[in-house]
Parts: sequence; C-alpha cells; structure tokens
Amino acid sequence: MWGFRRTPARHGGGAGAAALVSAALGTDPVLRAGCASVAEGGLDAGLTLLAETRGDPEARAYRAEALGRAAADEPARIAALARTEADTGDGPRQADVLLWLGHALLAGAVRRSGGTTPADRKGAEAALDEARGPFEAAALLDADDAAPWSGLQTVAMGLGADRADKDRLWAETTARAPHLFAAHTTRVRTLSPTRGGSTEEMFATAGAAADSAPEGGPLPAVLALAHAEHLRAEERRLTEEGKSAFIVRMALGRLHGEQVEELFGLARAWVGAAVPHVRDVQAHHLFGWAFHRAGLTDAARWHLAAADGYVCDVPWSFFGDARTQVARAMADLGLDPARPAAPPGV
Repeated sequence: MWGFRRTPARHGGGAGAAALVSAALGTDPVLRAGCASVAEGGLDAGLTLLAETRGDPEARAYRAEALGRAAADEPARIAALARTEADTGDGPRQADVLLWLGHALLAGAVRRSGGTTPADRKGAEAALDEARGPFEAAALLDADDAAPWSGLQTVAMGLGADRADKDRLWAETTARAPHLFAAHTTRVRTLSPTRGGSTEEMFATAGAAADSAPEGGPLPAVLALAHAEHLRAEERRLTEEGKSAFIVRMALGRLHGEQVEELFGLARAWVGAAVPHVRDVQAHHLFGWAFHRAGLTDAARWHLAAADGYVCDVPWSFFGDARTQVARAMADLGLDPARPAAPPGV
C-alpha cells in the first residue's frame, strides 16, 4: 500500500515511551556521533559537519539545529570559538560558527520557554534576542545562505515580532531556498491563530507549499502541521471558554472528510516517489499524527513505523508530552516502540 522500499533498523531498550529515541540530535548516525562529541566538550566534529553542508541549505539547517541543541547548555564555548574565528579571516568558517552559536542560543531559549516563572520567560526572551546577532552576522558573511534567515524566522516567531518583520524574514529565506522544510514549518506556525494569524492564511500557505513541493520530498507534510496548529488553537479557545477537558476532546474529535483525503493523497504521492531527505522522520510523525487522529489505522501505523523508533516533539507536544503521546499512539496501533514493525514493500 505505502511502498517506501526500506526496512527500518531496530532500537533496543525497554518498552513504551522510554524506548523511543529523541530525534532532536538528528537521525543520522554521523550527526548523532558529532553531537555526542560536542556535548562532551569537543567542537571539531561540529565544525567539520557544518563545513560539509555549505551550499546545501536542507542539510545545513538540519545539522545546525542539532549541533545547537548539543551545545545548548554551554553556548559560551561556541561564543568563544566565534571570537577566535573572527581573527582568522576565514569567512566561510566564521559563518559556520556564527550559525552554530545562533542555534545554541535558540535551543537554550526553547528549553527556558518551558518554565512557568517570570524569570523563565525573561530568560527565554533574552536568549532569543541574543541569538539574533549571530544569525545576522552569519547572513552577512554568506549572502547566499538561507540557514541564518531561517533561524531568524524562529527568533521572530518566539519574540512575537510584528508581521512586517516576519514577512521580510520569510521572503529573505525563500529567495535563497524556496522549499526549505524548516522555513516552511516556521512560516505555518507563525501564521497560526495562536500567534495572531488566521486559520485561512495558515492553511493557504501550507497548501501552497504542499502543491509546489519537489517530487519525492517531505514538504507536503506541512499541511498536516497546519491541521495540528488549528486543533491546538481550537483546544486553547475552548479551554479558555471554560469547557471541560472531556467536552474539549469530544468537540475536536477526529480529522475527517476532504481534509483527510487530501492528506492521504499527499502522503501517498510522497512515499511513492520518496528521495531520502534529512526531514523524513519529521514528516512521518506529522502524517502519522494526522492519520492516527483521523482513525486511518493502516496509514498511521505505516508512518509511525517508518519513523524508526525516533520521536519528534512536533506535533505531538501540542497536546501533551510528546514521548507519551507517541507511545500511546503506537500502542493503539499495535506497534512496540522498542521494535517498530517494518513498513511493507511495494
């Protein structure tokens, strides 16, 4: 039915949520090893991994995000490296380090944003504002690189920048990389009603991205993201109106009708012509979430199995703890998180 022509590897470990592996540090073994080295204090692996991505915006944005998370606890190390590199006159290498620093600060801001105190919120805002400088400097050093502009999109979203600024950053990013997955996911989230946008524009933007996506690429999954953002906005609205958790759950119900048919067609077209992509696991989770929500058991099972035991926060974290949400969905579908079944071949 879904013919993706690959057999996922197995992840050992216990059962349930604990067996799932976070995709935050990447799903490529080489990138994960590099992130582990960075977390242990070595920076050379990160520099090598970033240098390899020059001219490849998808790989560059993806690796910079993961390496930034690996350095999120000690961004000062990357900042010190940036100061050292500023004296070398090596522009490409300086751009690599500044991009990395921006993402390290961004990752730290995301961690702080989960706090509940005013100090947490101020710390997150300060880190977001601090990340802006390295991204802007990286963009100046490499005028063709879309990755710093994509990072600035995320900063603007987190700080609640005005619409004109968000539109400017979106235009700068897509002028350099029209189909950059990270940029499109941020744009969809920026246009969500929870951030002052509108449902209509959010879905129009996601639909346009899906329609114009390169064949075999995972970009159509952004339409599933739009559905998740819409349901989250509705959930928040109903909760703020004083509705009980049970009423909210019943009111939102499942995805259904033409919406699901459209997603099904997009997902099937993607996997039928799929070309390996660094964002495949994220797309599988987006489609897997949507089909599980729609009650399309076979399609949901296929996509969550194809995620190969990795868990992504988006979109599951919109509705609770991501790891718990994914584990429950997999249990509903008869999948063991420790040994997800291989998707069938053609």
